[in-house]
Amino acid sequence: MRCLVTGNHGFIGYILTNHLLKAGYDVVGYDCDYFPISCFGRKDTFDASKKIKQISKDIRDISKEDLKGVDAVVHLAALPNDPACDLNPFLADDINYLATIQLATAARRAGVKRFIYASSCSVFGVKGDEIINEEDSPAPLTPYGFSKLKSEIALKGMNSSDFTVTLMRNATCFGVSPRMRFDMVLNNLMGYAFTEGNVKILSDGTSWRPIVHIEDVAEAYKLALEAPKTDVASQVFAVGGENYQVKDIAEIVRKNVPSSVVEYAKGGQKDLRSYRVNFNKIEKILGFKMKWTTEKGCEELLKAYGEFKLNKENFQDKWFWAGKAFKYLIESGKVDKNLRLKD
Repeated sequence: MRCLVTGNHGFIGYILTNHLLKAGYDVVGYDCDYFPISCFGRKDTFDASKKIKQISKDIRDISKEDLKGVDAVVHLAALPNDPACDLNPFLADDINYLATIQLATAARRAGVKRFIYASSCSVFGVKGDEIINEEDSPAPLTPYGFSKLKSEIALKGMNSSDFTVTLMRNATCFGVSPRMRFDMVLNNLMGYAFTEGNVKILSDGTSWRPIVHIEDVAEAYKLALEAPKTDVASQVFAVGGENYQVKDIAEIVRKNVPSSVVEYAKGGQKDLRSYRVNFNKIEKILGFKMKWTTEKGCEELLKAYGEFKLNKENFQDKWFWAGKAFKYLIESGKVDKNLRLKD
């Protein structure tokens, strides 16, 4: 099967590409490469990505010709979180929503059979302590969450007998990737603990977060690609397996980083984004089982941070934080007002 992966040079993209290649897929990459090519860790996945056909274009410029011979699309490319989208909510709609529909339309016209969309559990929004599932009404709070939900709704309407659309709501991811990110809760708390000895919590720590390793996300997407279309057509799957309050993630980190202590920011308020997610559906229908636990993830991160010689300075490097990175691209003039790269 030939599978086009958009955003293949991203945090999840490198891992997914390698996972599909090992499973025998013919992978085509599609990425505009906003950020410089580098390798934080997982050199195996970094090297594997060099061996595939690569299309270097803005996702807003994809054409039917780019999709020639493609059997399936996994769409990861997006402004990836709240800080990046908050810089310009109009562009969150332009890139995360309108470009998604343009891509799906081009894919359907090109004869693509499967379309896997990377959504987010953030579409659940404000749910407090209750345990929710895919049938519960979404209540996104941010431009990022709204852009993901709008895309889900539109894509569902595009599902047909010869174009199978599947929507994957990722939990908050963690793990080591060539395109490393420190703005994900476990990666973030481990980074502060490793570089400063303080597990920094900026809120009151009571909000719930489902979390999942990027290797497990990659496996979930592969399972969705290979499942009978009657099982996945127009279906939403929450991707994950563990739920924690942020304060409990911090405590796990503290136990894994010697001499670290948990530190709460003065005046930290409750983060209204709070959701505990039931993952029974993906396990029952796709046979998905997590191989990674939070504890195991801490061990992986600790080893990688040591090998990279992570310190206070490089931990704060803009390229590891989506919001900082896009702010720099804008202020430095490397992109225009529409976030298009300049020559």
